[in-house]
Amino acid sequence: MVALRSYKVRILNFDAVERFLSLVLLMMITLPGWSQRLMQRKRPDIIPLEGQARRGGFYFAPGVTYTLPRGKNSEEEVYRNADTTYSATYDPNGRLGLYLEAGWFYATRDPVILDYWDVGLAYKDLRGSEAFESNYARADSVGTFSGEGDFAERFVTLHVNANKFFQVRDYQFVQLSLGANADYRIGSSYTVPLEPFKAQHVYPPDLIAQAHVKLGYGFKVTGKLLVIPAVETPVFSFVPQDEGFGRLQWFNSHYRPLILSVRFLFLRPRKGFDCPPPIKHKGQMKTYKQDGYHP
Repeated sequence: MVALRSYKVRILNFDAVERFLSLVLLMMITLPGWSQRLMQRKRPDIIPLEGQARRGGFYFAPGVTYTLPRGKNSEEEVYRNADTTYSATYDPNGRLGLYLEAGWFYATRDPVILDYWDVGLAYKDLRGSEAFESNYARADSVGTFSGEGDFAERFVTLHVNANKFFQVRDYQFVQLSLGANADYRIGSSYTVPLEPFKAQHVYPPDLIAQAHVKLGYGFKVTGKLLVIPAVETPVFSFVPQDEGFGRLQWFNSHYRPLILSVRFLFLRPRKGFDCPPPIKHKGQMKTYKQDGYHP
């Protein structure tokens, strides 16, 4: 039984993303001091702190997912018994999936450590494939096999994030986020690769719980709208047991979920922020100024 194998172009490799995550962790340590020096010249607030906006608001974030495979494949022995051996090389490949997110944010009163929190729900589609080439040897006879399988997982995700801005220009900023997500499977489909001696295939459980990191570069487009493109990846799995910095397994291979999204965050004007209309008192027109910020 021989199946044709399709080739795909890998967008990234696992080693590069591991280096990227190390860089993010380094930025978490060094950016606060760098930002403090950068902010010696007062810049306009990204989220106004003088009462121009309410502290809570709505956001949504469409995007795509990608299941990042490992960077290098190697042959492994799957089965051996007396004069019979079976070895295979597994070749995982990532695919793009749909991501849709919406939620609520809440700005902190004093953004020294954090600028805002957010909590939201998302639809997450994780897709990928795994091809194999194998050799089955028994005594003096050898057989060669190849094939491919794929998976498509659909999850509903509940997440919470703590977010910090590091301004680089008046209305541009780096956003660093640390958060947690709980994913519940709502559907799946698999085309299982057909091997003569298949290893024990492993799939994520119905409920996944992870910690993640997100890095974005944002723009304040108008007084009421922030646009923040960002990339997110898990860094640790509570459920299932962590397989290495938040990776998940399908079939015989591990993949790193990546989420590339664009967040549209809407600031809401504070109720009653505009001054009341002038009134006439003892023949004179008077106006009242808005009191201090009391959200």
